[in-house]
Amino acid sequence: MFEIKHKDTGEVLATINSNSLAGADLKEYDLPGADLSGQDLSGANFYNSDLTGADLRGANLRSASLINTVLDKADLVEAVLQNATLLGARLNHAKLDKANLSNAILGGESDRPANFSRASLKEATLIGATMEHTIFTAADMRESDLNNSNLMSANLTGTNLEGASICDALLNRADMAGSNLSRADLCGAHMNFANLADVNLTDAQFSGEETQQAAILTGTNMQRAVLVGAQLAKAVLQKADLTRSNLQNANLSYALMSGANLHHANVEGADFTGVNLGTVSLDYANFSKSKYADIPSGKSNIR
Repeated sequence: MFEIKHKDTGEVLATINSNSLAGADLKEYDLPGADLSGQDLSGANFYNSDLTGADLRGANLRSASLINTVLDKADLVEAVLQNATLLGARLNHAKLDKANLSNAILGGESDRPANFSRASLKEATLIGATMEHTIFTAADMRESDLNNSNLMSANLTGTNLEGASICDALLNRADMAGSNLSRADLCGAHMNFANLADVNLTDAQFSGEETQQAAILTGTNMQRAVLVGAQLAKAVLQKADLTRSNLQNANLSYALMSGANLHHANVEGADFTGVNLGTVSLDYANFSKSKYADIPSGKSNIR
């Protein structure tokens, strides 16, 4: 027999007729505040269960089913959630620092995404995770690893992704307004039609070594974005809206910018080597201190 007890009171919340919780059927169980720290819960089924405030530190939840599970304020620091399914799960204010969610399914159906609002995922691993439409509003994801993940149409508004690795990720139509992506590595990321308005992208990497693909930002909204010192060499910025953005000392060499909008942009010290500015809207942008910008004749209203 296995007793699941409350982390603070020691009260027995449930008794399972097994010596292990691996593969256990725990659907629709009420387990708020449960102490499951360090337990082997691999393959367990927590469908529609309540684990509010539970202690799951270091627990093994590999391939577990957490569909519609309530994990608000739960502690999952260093927990293993590889290949787990969390569709519809609620993890508001949960702690997932250094948790491993590689290849986990957090989203994919617009009406059943997981909710990580204000959760802490510092240094979490989400490599290859499916996170379409997933909600990360105001979450702390500093230094997290999101390489090769699918974040299409995800809600990352106000999210702290400072220093995160997001290479080759899919972020098409993601909403990242007001987020912090300073020092983030976005090499090879697809960010077509994403919302990056008011985002801090200071020293962000959109391109790197010759073997790395540059990011693709076709039609992306980057109004008022801070791109100071950003590496955008060879990035695809076709039809991107960079109105009033700050591109001081950014490297835009050989970027593809046809149809882009640089109205009122700050391009002081920005490198435009090899950039065709023929179809770029440059009204009221100050190019007097930019580098290697080849301004086509006929352009007016340029400072």
